[in-house]
Amino acid sequence: MGWSSLSAVAQSGPTKNTLTWLADNSYRNMNPATNYEAEIFVLGNVYETLFEYKDGKVHPKLATSWDRANDAKTWTVKLRRDVNFHNGTRLDSAAVKKSFEFVRDLGKGAAFLYSGLENVETPDPFTAVFHFKNPIAFDLVAAGQYGAFVIAPAAVDKGDEWLTQGHAIGTGPYQLTEFQQGKLLVLQKFDDYWNGWHNGQFERVIHPFVSEPATRVQMMRSGESDIALVPVSQIESLDALTNVAVALTPSWRTQLYYLNTQKYPTNNLKFRQALMHIWDYDSVLKDVFHGSAKKPVAPIASTLWGHRTYDLPMFDLQKALTLLEESGVPKNDWKIKALYGANSQDIDAIQLFQANASTIGLEVELDQEQIFSTYLSKARNPETTGNMNYMTWWPAYPTPSDSLISLFRTEKKPTFNLSFYHDAEYDRLVDQGVKLEATDIEAAAKAYIAAQDRLMQNAVAIFYAEPDRVNAYSSNITGMEEASNPAYEWLSIYDLRR
Repeated sequence: MGWSSLSAVAQSGPTKNTLTWLADNSYRNMNPATNYEAEIFVLGNVYETLFEYKDGKVHPKLATSWDRANDAKTWTVKLRRDVNFHNGTRLDSAAVKKSFEFVRDLGKGAAFLYSGLENVETPDPFTAVFHFKNPIAFDLVAAGQYGAFVIAPAAVDKGDEWLTQGHAIGTGPYQLTEFQQGKLLVLQKFDDYWNGWHNGQFERVIHPFVSEPATRVQMMRSGESDIALVPVSQIESLDALTNVAVALTPSWRTQLYYLNTQKYPTNNLKFRQALMHIWDYDSVLKDVFHGSAKKPVAPIASTLWGHRTYDLPMFDLQKALTLLEESGVPKNDWKIKALYGANSQDIDAIQLFQANASTIGLEVELDQEQIFSTYLSKARNPETTGNMNYMTWWPAYPTPSDSLISLFRTEKKPTFNLSFYHDAEYDRLVDQGVKLEATDIEAAAKAYIAAQDRLMQNAVAIFYAEPDRVNAYSSNITGMEEASNPAYEWLSIYDLRR
């Protein structure tokens, strides 16, 4: 969509305190029951969860309190009595029951989190009793960012396709009033929002897809945009402007390269260990991320519970060469393929790795895919996958298990286990952690740490960055810190002021 067309959209309704927020993602699936990708950036402003995770604790959101049975299979949740959906109907236990069972029954996205949900009882309009087959940390799961949003009964009745196409009925501060797939969406203030409104908050949000980073930067410079995700290389120059500020806010994202444990020659442990010493961690953080990321200390984000601090391999080409020679892989076979995406940091980082590898005789073929779905199809296929496969990951809910299961648990056909890692003891440990999570979080953490020990010992991935979220924003906007919570990928527009 051209900027002239966008301007016309912006002028078609009330413009007082309108926020122009540029998207770098082309949104497709707006169904909160099935979505498991970047649309969450918007959905988190339209829908809400029963609980909220903040500062290391679970807090009430649409719920006021909750109680867990000793076996953690039954959870009783008390609801707020003052919440309306966008269509004017009241939030009650029947609506909560219908929403969670809808997610479970569709069986898509994060529905696996609710596969053990047997039923939801509604003893009164503001009490919902959840019954599960197995123990579950439901307070953590229902504070998550995927599969946990409460959807209005009227929207559930319309079904999967209706929601996917960009219709929405939630309880959040903003209503989704316009959706042009892959081009534009518009949010409008929900006047009857239960948490109220204050001076300076935004009444309307124009959110177009602008694919070119240079265009997003220019629109921030010219004042045509209020918020945009920008390349990290532009942080210093934008921050020097009087009309623009840059926010670097912590996230639970981890960037990594899987090392394929099944494909020759990375099916050799010493060969994989060598690759870890070819990665120049410090230069990538300094010259590629420009200070907007930190070096990981574990396979999961350092601000998430359930890990210990590991000494990641140091950049050491001589050590790498020694390991390559000790691996027994003939020098003629020192050839690997790296599969990666379109992000500028991905490109710069893997090109640096390729250059360093060439100095010790390792040939790295670079295979880039611009579209993530195409990348995944290629990475999942044993015939086309790389020896190194790129990934950025953030957890669906506040737990180590999401990353540890999704990224590395044994799969016959990989979904996200692009290391093709098979380890029965690792699987046992993460499964044990999940079972303990609901009743003994310290014991669960020990199981997760033991599982991570195995990942590090077996050199299954290069964990190279914990990136901050980088948003350029108009200097007359306040609240960016409050609007950012590392547990959630979305920016809370409700917390912003002009």
